[in-house]
Amino acid sequence: MKIFYYFVILIVFIKCKSNEEDSLYDKKFDIYLDRVSDNSLSKNDRLKNLDSAEYMLENTRVNDSAYRRNYFKIANRYFILLEYEKYKSTSLKILELSKLVNDSLNIAKSKYYIGDYYFFKSKNDSAYYYYLSAEKDFKLIDDKENLANTILHKAYILLYEKDFQGSETETIKVLDIAKKINDNSLIYECYVNLGSSLSGLGNYQKSLDYHLKALDQISKIEDKNYIPILKAQTLNNIGFVFISAKEFRKAKKYFQDGLSVPSIKEIHPVIYSSILDNLAYSDFKLDNKKGLTNFREALNIRDSIDDIYGKINSRIHLTEYYLTKKDTLKALQLNQEANTLAKESNYNKEVLLTLDFFTKLKPKEGLKYAKEYIRLSDSLQQQERLTRNKLARIEFETDEILVEKEAISNRFRIILISSLLIIFFGVLFYIILYLRGKHKELLFSQEQQKANEEIYKLMLDKQEEMDEVKKKEKLRISQELHDSVMNKLAGTRLNLFVLTKKRDEETIQKCLEHINGIQDIEKEIRTIAHELYNESFMTNGSYRSLLEQLIQNQKETYKTSCECDIDPDETFDTISALVKMNVYRILQETLNNINKHAKATKISLSLYIQNDSLILKIMDNGVGFNSSKSKNGIGLKSMINRAEAINGVLEIDSELNKGTSVCLKVKL
Repeated sequence: MKIFYYFVILIVFIKCKSNEEDSLYDKKFDIYLDRVSDNSLSKNDRLKNLDSAEYMLENTRVNDSAYRRNYFKIANRYFILLEYEKYKSTSLKILELSKLVNDSLNIAKSKYYIGDYYFFKSKNDSAYYYYLSAEKDFKLIDDKENLANTILHKAYILLYEKDFQGSETETIKVLDIAKKINDNSLIYECYVNLGSSLSGLGNYQKSLDYHLKALDQISKIEDKNYIPILKAQTLNNIGFVFISAKEFRKAKKYFQDGLSVPSIKEIHPVIYSSILDNLAYSDFKLDNKKGLTNFREALNIRDSIDDIYGKINSRIHLTEYYLTKKDTLKALQLNQEANTLAKESNYNKEVLLTLDFFTKLKPKEGLKYAKEYIRLSDSLQQQERLTRNKLARIEFETDEILVEKEAISNRFRIILISSLLIIFFGVLFYIILYLRGKHKELLFSQEQQKANEEIYKLMLDKQEEMDEVKKKEKLRISQELHDSVMNKLAGTRLNLFVLTKKRDEETIQKCLEHINGIQDIEKEIRTIAHELYNESFMTNGSYRSLLEQLIQNQKETYKTSCECDIDPDETFDTISALVKMNVYRILQETLNNINKHAKATKISLSLYIQNDSLILKIMDNGVGFNSSKSKNGIGLKSMINRAEAINGVLEIDSELNKGTSVCLKVKL
């Protein structure tokens, strides 16, 4: 029962230790992520912290839900820092990890993330493929929120590829889901995209209706930090619809409202510069003498924040402005800059606008630019048609794949049921064979029992032979002692006897040679004694009596009081001879050290078995010693080596003038 309690306590301790380590790990990981979000740090420093957080994850290698969730956090930080390649590789890693454990939700989410990567890299066919795949997965697990966001991103791609009807259709699906789950932010995004889609279709009135709905929806969004940005963006969208409808006076009003949003310039300079540029364009269209100041301010802001799309549009608007002012040189310079930026960034619509201006700015080369304009326009139209067809084909092929997958699943079910039936009959056949084998085994066991009885008789005969060999060995050792050791001792004694009569220098030198010969006799006696001890420990003799004899010799030889408590002899019956012998030697060496160095008046000794361990404790009240400085002694090394030989633990505790305690614990 005690062992059970100890085990429970150990499990609780390990669990607490594990929880403490997990808590420290989570804190350290969160600190790295917080530093990544610290805008006061340089991008390089933020990336270093993000790399450190990712390194921690890579060394965890425990593919649980928290592990995958932390990888999503890493991916989001890479996206914020515009590290799109690392964002993609992290998302692919999450997809692989999620597939290993069949985590349906995170499989779908990782596909959605990969789709975002391709969307922001303007690889819309690949983005559409991953969004479509994620959409199917979210439908299967009935995750409406993620499903709606995924479909909305499909709608964004269709809008970008000028499939305005398709974008409108997909967005209406999202709006229906968003209203059911009461997601106000998603409802707002749907209104904005519907407004953009209808504007592309030329239905400006309906487009304005949705943008105005988006404006009203902003007040229902819970996160108030985003309200100024959303309001300014929506006012800009409404104004832009009026520009498309050539109603510049109405457009101007909304742009002015957008600029009046508190702190919009500091919060979001991209939106601010866009509204300012659109306001300047509206003023310019109403009166070609106005707008220059706002045009220039917008251009300066866009150049300072490196807003590529904004830089191109500002230069195109200024080109148109200077063209009306007949300042051809300035207009040509700005149009050339816009053309170069648009080509480098693959903004083909803006490239067309610059080519159109070139035909007016360079009339002598107008034919060349007109041809290039027509060629690029035809190419873009063809590319848009091909892309729309490709997106439709991706959706069709994905549906076909799902149908094939369902067919494969049905075949798999048939194969699984067939396999289970085969396994069932196989197990049944195995049981029959097993029972038949058990019957044969019983018969064989009976026959073997008879054979064992005969073997036992043979073993008894063999034991008698072994006893006879032991007797002969004992006789040999006794003869060895008598014939060799005793004779040598007698010879040495006679040779040394001369010292009682003569003690001159020459006689003493001769006797010294005989004294050195005593060392050889000691070695021979030690060898024989070692054999005898091994014999005593290997036999079934009383181990307790050997220990008591050692204690008795101690009491008779030294005045030190010695108290001992040794378990009954039966306790040691199952202990191996090797353990008995080494325990005996450690006890003997300890007593020898006490007698030589301790100056003790009292010794306390106990030997017992507790919790499947043999424990030897020896304590004295002697002068003690500094244990940290005395571990190199031969005696102590010998005791430590003997303890290690039997997988024991030897602890020696001593202080000056406070005695010494020796404890040996051997796991049985």
